[in-house]
Amino acid sequence: MTGIFVSYRQADAKAWAIALRDDLAEVFGDDQVFLDKDTLHAGNWREQIQRELERCRVVLIVIGPRWLTITDEQNRPRIQLPDDIHHQEVALALARADVTVIPVLVDEAPMPNAAQLPPDLQKLTDQQARKIGDTQARRKADLGVLIEDIRLVGGIEAKPATTEPRESTPAPTRVGWLFLDVRTLGITFALTLFAAMFAYLNNSPVGGPEILFLLVVFYVVVLATRRLWGRISVAKGRRT
Repeated sequence: MTGIFVSYRQADAKAWAIALRDDLAEVFGDDQVFLDKDTLHAGNWREQIQRELERCRVVLIVIGPRWLTITDEQNRPRIQLPDDIHHQEVALALARADVTVIPVLVDEAPMPNAAQLPPDLQKLTDQQARKIGDTQARRKADLGVLIEDIRLVGGIEAKPATTEPRESTPAPTRVGWLFLDVRTLGITFALTLFAAMFAYLNNSPVGGPEILFLLVVFYVVVLATRRLWGRISVAKGRRT
């Protein structure tokens, strides 16, 4: 179920509506916010919008400075036309008792009064409006108030916070009483290879068991030497 429906008029507040969608999706999740530009697919778009309105819990009516005055080709205010899709969205939302309608005022737009609206939209003026400021500080504060409204009246909770796993250096793997260490292994292989080549050049080639023995011996020697050197370095550091 889509929790939040963002209704707007493109020629009035399209950019604001898209920004608002992004902010709300970040808090509540993409699947909780409906914006026609993102969600409509092939088919009857009016039916799709009506279905989403019937499923939502909170409808945000984004109102900019031209919300009342935008006209059609015959110079009629579009908000007054019953077949105007934005008019229909607002009317349907207001007609539902289980939906909270929140006018969102942007670009310093004033809240319209009842006399400026057709009868089926006049209840919009009874709804508590929220403003979204155009400075970073005001916008952040205003969004915080709006998000809390949505959470309380719509019962829509914020999505769980996700944290990226931090990269860490893998610890040495313990095998019995040994600690496998990449650097120690590298030195061990180099010493074993050198010993095998030396034996070969001296006409004393070594086989698999001998090589395995040399690996174990060199690993223990190198590991012990590195640890001893580390302790000596720490002791010198303490004295200085």
